[in-house]
Amino acid sequence: MEIHKPDDKVFSFDSYPGWADSISGNLGAVYPFYDVKGGGAPSLDLKSIVSAKLAKGESVNLDPVGLAAKAINAYLLGNRTLLQGICRAPWVASPNPDGGWLPEALPPHGLHNPKDPEVFISDLKAALVKEIQSYVHSAGTVGILLSGGMDSRVVAAVVRHVQQIEGNRFKVVGLTWGKETSRDVVYAKKITERFGWDWQHYPLNSDVLARNIRHMGRMGAEVSPLHLHAMPDVAVTPGIDVVLAGSYGDSVGRAEFSGKHLTQLKPLLDKQKDKFGILRSKLLKRAEAGLVGDLLDTPHLSGDISDVRRREIEQECHYMRRMLQCCMNTISEHKPFYQAFTAPEVFGLMWSLDPAVRDNRWYSYLLNELPGSLLEIPWARTGRRYDHAEGQADKLSKGYHEYGRWLRTDLKKEIVDRANSDRIRGLGLFNDRGLDFALKAWGRSKTISVNSLDELFSWVASLHDFIETYGIETQGSMAETSWLDEVNALRGGAYARIVVEARNRFRQ
Repeated sequence: MEIHKPDDKVFSFDSYPGWADSISGNLGAVYPFYDVKGGGAPSLDLKSIVSAKLAKGESVNLDPVGLAAKAINAYLLGNRTLLQGICRAPWVASPNPDGGWLPEALPPHGLHNPKDPEVFISDLKAALVKEIQSYVHSAGTVGILLSGGMDSRVVAAVVRHVQQIEGNRFKVVGLTWGKETSRDVVYAKKITERFGWDWQHYPLNSDVLARNIRHMGRMGAEVSPLHLHAMPDVAVTPGIDVVLAGSYGDSVGRAEFSGKHLTQLKPLLDKQKDKFGILRSKLLKRAEAGLVGDLLDTPHLSGDISDVRRREIEQECHYMRRMLQCCMNTISEHKPFYQAFTAPEVFGLMWSLDPAVRDNRWYSYLLNELPGSLLEIPWARTGRRYDHAEGQADKLSKGYHEYGRWLRTDLKKEIVDRANSDRIRGLGLFNDRGLDFALKAWGRSKTISVNSLDELFSWVASLHDFIETYGIETQGSMAETSWLDEVNALRGGAYARIVVEARNRFRQ
């Protein structure tokens, strides 16, 4: 399979928004779609790119490698999308005035272990203040995505500090979604009350989830709709000039990715396996070279680099960019959106530390130097103070949604109908027997929270809507069936049942 590379001379950036251009070298940059053959500026609106291709008489076809990558993983890899010839802008690269992108230099990794934490925290605080000031410099009203976690409250405390420095020049609104009795919502509201800010709450329910399935289809079906939450509502909230988030705080501040510390991570390539046996084996075999190529498709992974640096770059380039930021593009389409912790001056400080000491301590130190005494508000993950490893947790609910239950009750018929439709089964992508076994196991799930099958089938529903929305016609079977498909289906079906039964027993 061809690995698409950005061409230095294929398009102009005349219409590229200035705010997005200013952060193109950040970890939390905006990554627009673009046509590798040229013929228009990059855009966060996939429809405009597809329309331009069709207007030129070009066909728009699904990309088998992209589909395989997403079917077996939570996110796509490299710059690939689900459509041939349409890619995402490269990671940590700035627009070239002559067209295309130029890779930005990354800060080095180090082994620093500060003997005087106060000096390091002073530098980190100054870098964060400078970063936030650059994001809110002309805004009259700033929205902050707030939860009960530590990342967003650090952002909130820094923003409050900037407000004080600048004489309360701008207003702030806390933006929170989820169940009103959950830790995330209760703690977020406490933060806004402590700072005297306005607060906007967005409820989550099965109707919101159904809308997000359709919305993700319009966006290109690159991520499960379970991760959109209330972002479409935040995007169109009136009266907010700029939206800030702290979603990169875990990865930068604590070197933690999906609950695992950087030093415990394995290469991403190890995860590219069809555990549920839902893909046709011949297609997956043909896609393997493309998957490997996509994982390596950044100049930042070339040369002799340490394993730690390689793991960190992999996670930021693929997981954070292709999962988190793909969802956040919902907001970026409508108004300037910035991720704190992602300016080189900030994450460069954290990368300079010995990975062994990149842990919870730095947030504790930092919050003690910022307004609000926010360490007094418990951490949503534990229900206790962030700096207290033990003690009685509060009685509030940790879960802020019921996506698993809503999918398997209110939306079950819609999900099953889409999964069994000609648009999905007719692709020649899926191993039908494996998909049948996985669907059957999914129907036995009883947890309120989501599992990997919820992730899979909510995405399949969005994939259906993506194909329907853009009128994409399949060009025959992507791969023939083989005897190995039956074996994989039986093996994958057994694994799916084990996953479901284990979660039914041990999870809420």
